Amino acid sequence: MINYYFDNTNELKPFTHELEANDNTLPPDNALRVEPKFKDGYWPCEKNGEWVLVEDHREKTVYNIETKAPVKIDYLGEVRDGFTELEPFDFCKWDGTKWVLDNDTKNESIIKNNQSLKNTLLNEANEKISILLDAIDLDMAEDGDEEKLKNWKKYRILLTRIDTSDINVIFPTKP
Repeated sequence: MINYYFDNTNELKPFTHELEANDNTLPPDNALRVEPKFKDGYWPCEKNGEWVLVEDHREKTVYNIETKAPVKIDYLGEVRDGFTELEPFDFCKWDGTKWVLDNDTKNESIIKNNQSLKNTLLNEANEKISILLDAIDLDMAEDGDEEKLKNWKKYRILLTRIDTSDINVIFPTKP
């Protein structure tokens, strides 16, 4: 005879282990003499003197539908409200049943990246122009420096004319 134990401190009373039982005794308060059945994705739990199968998502990753943060499940039962097993992707939002593309957030990110790239390229152009001007002013210019200066100045002007709020903006080619 075997005692099949469950955790009676847990509200779902999940199966924990089994041990040989004495033939002439009754099972303890936290055990049944009926063998639990197992099924993928479920875990046996005691309910009213029987084993019932309860959803088991333990160790699976779910995602918070507000923050998109991943969380490892450490409990038995259904996935809790506010979480989904569907993995979020860049620039998405929860529509109540699935992740969908959030075009506003995507466009805001593109515009922010455009502005950052424009600033980086302008800083680079300013640095190149400054060095070339110094070389020319100090009579240290090499062949082609004046043409390089002219090309970098044209490039800088083209950069300043870029509308970074245009999500399809095309940046000019560096000289």
